[in-house]
Amino acid sequence: MTDNTELLSLDQQRKALEEEASAITSELTASIDGKEPMGISTPLVDKDGYPRADVDVYRARYLRKRLHEIRFDHDGLMKQMEQQILKNSSIHREKEMQERKKPKPKPKYDPKSGKWVVRNWDGTVSGIENGHLYAFDEIGMKAKNNTQDNPTSGILLDQEHIVGQIATTQEECHVDLEKRHSERAFAKVGVVMPGSPAQEAGLKTDDLIMKFGTVDFSNNRNLQALSEIVRNAHSDGNYIVVVVSRMIMMDANIHEGGKLLQFKLRPKEWSGKGLVGCAFEPVI
Repeated sequence: MTDNTELLSLDQQRKALEEEASAITSELTASIDGKEPMGISTPLVDKDGYPRADVDVYRARYLRKRLHEIRFDHDGLMKQMEQQILKNSSIHREKEMQERKKPKPKPKYDPKSGKWVVRNWDGTVSGIENGHLYAFDEIGMKAKNNTQDNPTSGILLDQEHIVGQIATTQEECHVDLEKRHSERAFAKVGVVMPGSPAQEAGLKTDDLIMKFGTVDFSNNRNLQALSEIVRNAHSDGNYIVVVVSRMIMMDANIHEGGKLLQFKLRPKEWSGKGLVGCAFEPVI
């Protein structure tokens, strides 16, 4: 089982426990025919000390016991998920060290800037201004989706577009499909931790990321650019506009085609690990 698969498996268990807990809580707090509900912690005896006659006492005790077990198991799962995320981070750091030790390719001439550039360990460019925004392999190539040449680089978005991607309020809205038809998903949201900035923004597991601030399919550099955007937004106190494609469940067996949704994610420190509280996986 791969690390991401293990994390997804734990997340599925978490979801199952939360759904069961929600169902139990609903039953315990439901009022039937105007009668007082069983309650989560209310006494199951009347004022004289006898078992309440208006509820199924044995059922109430079983549900309360099961709810306590779920909460205990849920806490254990959350700890496992945090450990797995830390493990994945360690693996990524190890891969980074391996990349740094690999021999670099020969310098390449960039016709846009008129300079010779070299490749950094993460695939970015050294030797030109804002080289961390460029992919070394794309130097000298025209971006496929650009209709006009950019005087700086074929894959760098213009400054007005960059400013437009940073928001100051948080909301969810539908995105015009016709305007986004040419975009392609480059990452998938693997696990969204409860109470995290990602969950607050509205992101969900399995969302396909089409746009992450100024990052898209053409310049994500194997998802390295995502961490840079997150760090910059956190230090500046800004939001990141995230466009995702999400499958909509119509009923138990039918899914509506992916809908494009736009969210505003604000990276910040929270009770869990990281600044966003979710894992990103490359889309192959």
